[in-house]
Amino acid sequence: MPYGGFDVYIGENEVGRGVRMHRVPVLVYRDKLLPISETFVSEPTVHFEHFDAYFFGSTLAQKGIALPSEKTFVVNPSGVRNPQSGAFWREVGFKLAGILPQDAKVWLDRVAPRLVHAHFAPDGVLAIPVARYLRVPLIVSLLGTDITLDERVALRRSWWGHRLYVLRKKRLFKEAAKFLVPSMFLWRKALERGFPEEKMVLLPHGVDLSRFYPRLEQVEFGRVLYVGRLIELKGLPYIMEALAYLRPNYPMIKLVVIGDGPERFKYETLGKRLLGEQIEFMGAQPLEVVAQEMRKAYIFSLPSIEMPDGTTEAFGMVYAEAQASGVPVVAFAVGGVPEVVEHGQTGFLSAQKDVASLAGHIRLLLENPTLRAEMGLKARERAERFFDIKKRAAELEHLYDQVVRGECGTG
Repeated sequence: MPYGGFDVYIGENEVGRGVRMHRVPVLVYRDKLLPISETFVSEPTVHFEHFDAYFFGSTLAQKGIALPSEKTFVVNPSGVRNPQSGAFWREVGFKLAGILPQDAKVWLDRVAPRLVHAHFAPDGVLAIPVARYLRVPLIVSLLGTDITLDERVALRRSWWGHRLYVLRKKRLFKEAAKFLVPSMFLWRKALERGFPEEKMVLLPHGVDLSRFYPRLEQVEFGRVLYVGRLIELKGLPYIMEALAYLRPNYPMIKLVVIGDGPERFKYETLGKRLLGEQIEFMGAQPLEVVAQEMRKAYIFSLPSIEMPDGTTEAFGMVYAEAQASGVPVVAFAVGGVPEVVEHGQTGFLSAQKDVASLAGHIRLLLENPTLRAEMGLKARERAERFFDIKKRAAELEHLYDQVVRGECGTG
């Protein structure tokens, strides 16, 4: 069965076959380089065989993913917000007027990328002047809130970059060669937003199967893992309520929470009240720690919901990482989640906010270790079939090659 019921973009990889003696430079654009949660931006580049990724952005994320300094350019590396600073006006000029600083031009000329790949639609708009300066094609990954958030809401209260994108999106439709989406859910949402279907490509995210893998001897019975930002969208209170309901009969249940966010104090207080000492907040953690915790988990649960403004999970990398680790997923059937998790085979999906159903699925796995083991095996098989980062990186490189060669057109 094809991923999500649809065929994934797959082609014979002809990149560098007997004609290229060096890796071709490609520029990865992200406005803020690079939040710790955005491994879907950096991970594929690690597995490139024929392209060499360089990174370009406006500012640096605090405690973000480490990028090679010699392959990274940042317009305002200090992130200063003082109007008295020249760095501040460099960033403003670049973002609002598309003015590239002279040292950025020198760096871009030296690197000479053959293609620009921006992540998130607002970043696609910001990357247009970069692609124009280089006279190379632009590819844009559509990834979630950039598309699912109601545009009327975005114009009223979203951050300025999202507003700019909404106002300039028709220019983006024309300038970009391709738009990548990780799920058919987001494909349909993008069509609703007016994106040209002939430029869209379905390419799900990939997981490093050598980092996320099962270890049955490390699994702790009753250990439930949550990995996600501590915001309303991610639904942490629902899993806390479900476990509190089960706790009298399963006192060994423990919830481990990885992630940080504006609701942390509120959720810590609620967790203490509902689960006492049987909840642990670990804060944001690097990928290696997440992988270690996945191997210990008996169940993975990120019960994300759909918000009134339309935002929801477009894909959910952590669901794929959990399955790669052989961990059944218990969550809500929202957004692109049903395309990642196969209900009844690699996990259980309930109607959103249905705590009783969520608790029932957890109980079923607690009462049936054999079922849990069978689901874990199927989960790993699904990850190997659909979410192998090496296969995904090769498919992305093949698309790059087609665009660079002009076989796809550039809009």
